[in-house]
Amino acid sequence: MGLACSQIRLLTLTARKADCEYGISINSMEKMALTREQSALSREYQSRLQSKQISYYANGQYNKINYNYLMGYGRNYAAILSGSQPLKSENSMILTDFKGQVVMSQAYADAITSVLGSSAMNSKGQGGTFSTDNIPAILAALIPGTTEEQFQTVMNNEKVESSFDADSVQTTTGEATGDKTVVNTSDETTDKIQQIIDFYYPIFQAAAANGWTTEYNKDMAANDDYVSDAIVSGTFQLETVNEDGNYDPDTSLTYFVTNGMVQERTDSSVREEITAWYEAEKARISEKENWLDIENQDLSTELEAINQELQSLQSLIDDSISTNFDWGGG
Repeated sequence: MGLACSQIRLLTLTARKADCEYGISINSMEKMALTREQSALSREYQSRLQSKQISYYANGQYNKINYNYLMGYGRNYAAILSGSQPLKSENSMILTDFKGQVVMSQAYADAITSVLGSSAMNSKGQGGTFSTDNIPAILAALIPGTTEEQFQTVMNNEKVESSFDADSVQTTTGEATGDKTVVNTSDETTDKIQQIIDFYYPIFQAAAANGWTTEYNKDMAANDDYVSDAIVSGTFQLETVNEDGNYDPDTSLTYFVTNGMVQERTDSSVREEITAWYEAEKARISEKENWLDIENQDLSTELEAINQELQSLQSLIDDSISTNFDWGGG
């Protein structure tokens, strides 16, 4: 091989050697990044395993907490009266955001604005404080078939006068008037109004004292876990409404768990899902590490061959120079 050809080969091998060393260096940095990713994955896995869900116990099982359980079923007051849906054990326990604003459904917001006017709610869905004197009218706007006067009467500890005429009934109370019987339903109506007041009044009383908001409604509708997750993270708060409509102090999540109002649990099915996710991510990282190891092994083998060839080539070049340019020889 001529000296010029040897020099070209030398430059080519030197360039390829640099490429191999660069590739090994890049792969080593990627492996370090994967190591950090694996550590972060393990931390997140442990964090998810420790994460809690807020639940309530009803119908013989634990159920994930939701807005309806805490705040009622909107205009569907029949759930309050019949017990057809799970209801919280303490009517004074309500849901607020981290600012203390009562979290209102759209049905509740509509009832408030129908009484106070649309200006009671701003463009963000937030409403300010208002007089508790408006609550009877708000409840009447929310509950079909009721009147403001009925709510005001029961709030004044008086009985609602209610009756109807019947042509024929099997069991009646009241007085007969001609061919008809007057059925007195005052007790039943009063009891119904009182049950509605017991459930809804703390919600609107707290809103009157602390303000209210509907800005989370889309998130709650899109994600069944939103209320539970928001309580755990602190975005939402559970509060107990006192007689003034303000919140009792020192009522952290621990308070409600300790008193059995809600449960803080880890769902086994969620644990299985989290573990499956972790194993899949770990396998992905391991596969990439194996690929980098194979590529580094190939590059290292090639680099070793290049170094050996470079040594041989350098020796050949040195011999060629010595032979052709050794002018001082005898």
